[in-house]
Amino acid sequence: MPDKMYFAYGLDREKNIAQRIYVECEGSFKRKKKDGTWRDAPEQACIFIGEDWEYDEITEQEAENLQLLW
Repeated sequence: MPDKMYFAYGLDREKNIAQRIYVECEGSFKRKKKDGTWRDAPEQACIFIGEDWEYDEITEQEAENLQLLW
């Protein structure tokens, strides 16, 4: 099974919320939708590979349990 990296922007663990949640697996990205499903997000590769350090790494369980702001 390939390694996956989960990460969030605007994470507030105390409130159990995040602005955006992503998963990266073998160079492909998916973004969590407000309804809890995931959609392809290839545009995230450009941001992630650049100088973007404003995200927090999270666990798969956190990714599934966090609520999205939008």
